[in-house]
Amino acid sequence: MADATRLPDADTRVLLLALAARLSAERPTEPMRRSVLDALALTFAVRRHGQTRRADVAEANLLNHAPDVPDGASRGQYARLLRLAAGGEG
Repeated sequence: MADATRLPDADTRVLLLALAARLSAERPTEPMRRSVLDALALTFAVRRHGQTRRADVAEANLLNHAPDVPDGASRGQYARLLRLAAGGEG
């Protein structure tokens, strides 16, 4: 899933960081699930771009750059991985 060969574009970085902030703020100690990632990727892309083709592209880019959800990871731990994927310090 994650594309470690290049940094995400600016729009994808914004979405990765927004998703990380949400996971860190809401139930950070609960387990992270792939279904949560999929749902939030769609939600954040549509909120940013509306029901447009651009939202579809943004969602795909977000999921392409998001790391796989490690077994046993909490939402807060996964948020750190998202910040790293965005090119941040974690």
